[in-house]
Amino acid sequence: MADPARLEGLDALRGIAALCVVGLHTNAVFGGFPWLSKGYLGVDFFLMLSGFLMTRVTELRLAAGLTPSRFMVARYKRFWPMMALGSLIGAPYMWVRADADLATFLPALAANLLLLPWPLANLLFALNIPAWTIFAELVANASHVFALRRVGTRWLLVILAVLVMLTIWAASSFGSLDVGARPGNWVPAVPRVFLAYVLGIVLGRAGDRLPTVPLPAVLTLAALPGTLIASVALGLKHWTFDLAFVLVLCPLVLLAALRIVRPNRLIRLSAAISFPIFAVHLPILEAMRELGFGNGPALLVVAAVTAIIVWWTNRPSPRMAPAPN
Repeated sequence: MADPARLEGLDALRGIAALCVVGLHTNAVFGGFPWLSKGYLGVDFFLMLSGFLMTRVTELRLAAGLTPSRFMVARYKRFWPMMALGSLIGAPYMWVRADADLATFLPALAANLLLLPWPLANLLFALNIPAWTIFAELVANASHVFALRRVGTRWLLVILAVLVMLTIWAASSFGSLDVGARPGNWVPAVPRVFLAYVLGIVLGRAGDRLPTVPLPAVLTLAALPGTLIASVALGLKHWTFDLAFVLVLCPLVLLAALRIVRPNRLIRLSAAISFPIFAVHLPILEAMRELGFGNGPALLVVAAVTAIIVWWTNRPSPRMAPAPN
């Protein structure tokens, strides 16, 4: 199996999963996108991919001397600037959610800017709702580098089996896996988060023993959104679909992406936009709605801001001026 650190197909899938989440939130804010009402399952793919790459890439760096604490500091620094930008865009609407009460607004603002949950308006991250998944990923990453990487594979499979049972309880109790963003459903989000993440670790440990799935690149990249759209068209609203999506489809798509070794421009674009569009899209959508715009102009602004971020973060570094004689 090729080194996933060099496979842009995996990051391209992250971008596609991010677009599924954008579709979900566009439908929630404006309506008109019911065919991606199960876009929240893109988060489960994010988490599985994170566990996989952490196992295949980061564990090697830890074995070579990188300390867990230094890794987590670097991980936080990598996530924070982009999420902080999205959060600042969401600050005016958070003021509305806080009923213009400074004593309510300021603690939530400070906590959310630090990527920490703070209950407000029945949300854990009222400043930028998708930030709950970044917080969850950081918790999962910390659990990985400080503990899970030392757990034997057999015990990890036992943990995975327990997580499956707990996730069945969570999904059957709430009717879906769309849990985690609100104070009232953070408990069932714990098994949801760790099920996808630990399954990613198991896949990463299997390494070359796992065959790649022989799907063409086009089908691999279309599988996640195509399945979500098909589920809505076929009326597959039961929580068992969500569980099957995580346990069956996500691993198959991940393994199929390992075959994508010659990425084209669209694949690179998907990889480039994945984190920026995830970080900023919902605050922009909410702001545009408050300003009286519809989903078309709102999505154009999301695309424009994402393009600016991608350009800025990938611009060539200026050459250092020659030292004076």
